Order: sequence, then structure tokens, then C-alpha cells
Amino acid sequence: WMFVMGLAASVVGDVILALPDMLQMKAKATVLTLIGGLSFAVAHIFYISAMVVSFGFRWWIILVAAALGLIFFFGNKMIGKLDYGKLNAGMPIYSIFVSLVVAESLMAFISGAGVLVSILLLVGFVLFWLSDIVLMNIYFGNRSDNQKVNLYYYNLTFYYTAQILIAATLYFLI
Repeated sequence: WMFVMGLAASVVGDVILALPDMLQMKAKATVLTLIGGLSFAVAHIFYISAMVVSFGFRWWIILVAAALGLIFFFGNKMIGKLDYGKLNAGMPIYSIFVSLVVAESLMAFISGAGVLVSILLLVGFVLFWLSDIVLMNIYFGNRSDNQKVNLYYYNLTFYYTAQILIAATLYFLI
């Protein structure tokens, strides 16, 4: 049920993040981005909890998540030259959340917990992580409209492929 709640929280985050564009709410974009990000953080908490309950936890997951979180945050900030603006303080925390699911899915894969399930989870959460890197460039990068359109294609391809793979694991876990 925790995977289902994670998927549901992701849907809520999707809807909230789409509101500024759909309803011409540009003035509320920062607030909606924060709320959407919090919804995805809740999704990640459900995903992490589900994987810990299903596959266990090892100390090295924290190290892997920290390394991935640093790559996510500083890679985006330095290489992508992103300016998170008012959301800068919360981005390292979100970076850890999105990286913890990748690390925990790696743990599931290494533990040999159902080969197909662990592959679906690992590939799904790596794609989720990559989609968020692209999304950060859309939201916080100084990109032209043409560049943003191209980045949306990558983001949506990574993200929805990830969601499908994560949802497919329910078939094997329920």
C-alpha cells in the first residue's frame, strides 16, 4: 500500500506543478512549486518506507544517497548554473529524498529481492532521479523557450517511464 500512496502523492505533485501553466497562475508559481515539491517528498517517503519494509536497510544506503544528493544538487547548481531562488534552502533536502529512493532500490537489487522487481525499481528510480535533474533545469535554469520544450520531452519521457516501471512492481509485490 505504501507504493500506491507514493504513486498517488506523485499524481498530486504532478497536478500542483502543472497549475501555474494551466491556470495562468504565474504569480503563485513559487508557492505551487514548493507545494508540488513537498508532495513529491511525501511520495519519496512512502517509496523509501515501502522498500525498507520489503527489502531491509543497510548503513551504506546513507552514503550512496549522500553522494547522489551532492551530485544532484551541486551538479545542477554548478554545471547547469541553476538558481533555485527562494527554494535554495530546501533543495539539498529534496536532493537527499530523491537520492534515497535510488540508493534503496540499489539495495533491493543487490540483495537479490526478486530479480525482476528489483530491476524495475532500480531502473524506475534512476529514471525518476534523471527526470528531476531535467526538471530542475526547466524550472530553475536560464533556458530559452525552445530549450525548455526540448527539456520537457526528456523530462516527461524519463518521468512517465519511471512511473510505469514503479507501478509495474505492484503486480509482483501484491
